[in-house]
Amino acid sequence: MKKILFTLLVLPFISCTGPTNPNYEKNLATAKKIFVLHGEENLEAQLALLSDDMTMEPAAYGMGTLNKEAFGDLIKGYHVAFDEISFEANVWLPGTDNEGNLDGSVRTYGTWTGVNVASGKKLNLKSYHFFNFNEAGLIQQQGDFFDATGMMNATGDKKLVVAELKIKAGKQDAFFALMANESYGLKATRNYKGCNSLVSTFNEESNTLLVISDWDSYEEYAAYLTWRTEEDTELVDLMKPLLIGGMKGLRTVYPNSMYTVY
Repeated sequence: MKKILFTLLVLPFISCTGPTNPNYEKNLATAKKIFVLHGEENLEAQLALLSDDMTMEPAAYGMGTLNKEAFGDLIKGYHVAFDEISFEANVWLPGTDNEGNLDGSVRTYGTWTGVNVASGKKLNLKSYHFFNFNEAGLIQQQGDFFDATGMMNATGDKKLVVAELKIKAGKQDAFFALMANESYGLKATRNYKGCNSLVSTFNEESNTLLVISDWDSYEEYAAYLTWRTEEDTELVDLMKPLLIGGMKGLRTVYPNSMYTVY
């Protein structure tokens, strides 16, 4: 009877221990090293830990899967944008394949800290990351999960331009059709070099459209204006008769400063 009781007591501990993957500890060391090298801004050493056919799932909204070269460009951008960047892991975990078998992959939850170079604002960002490895012990797949947009909104120094367009009564539909045009509308503005984001909102009471865009610099925006007004003038020519007072119905407010998120 004592032997039976002893066996029943020991079994849960045996089952909790379970099998391990022989490659996990080595892969864990590689994953930890990637974060250390990122803090040191040692891009070359980071890339050396990746397989040539690696793929990466970035955190940014709308960004597709990256290859090794594109991943390197992304990391280089982080090195330029932030100083004193550091990752503090809350936990490191072994990963499994689709059947629940330990496959040597690594998972981690933690917090990024650093300082945005342009604004001097401090970063404090919770994140999740996974790393899958090939037989040579190189990272073959990586995934980052965090609020990338919120990170830049909270720490970045935006160059905002606010455009106010006063539309003639009864001309709203025609004007919105121009803005939605794939070739020369607001998507063309958003896709212009240096434009990071663009949103618009309409006030029915005043029949006014507000367009708010964020640019790498106001020099980039000035180049965009030259393109719109001197090189590809189709949108300007078409919207002019739809605005109150012609182009006097367009007012832009820039440069702006002290961008803050509350």
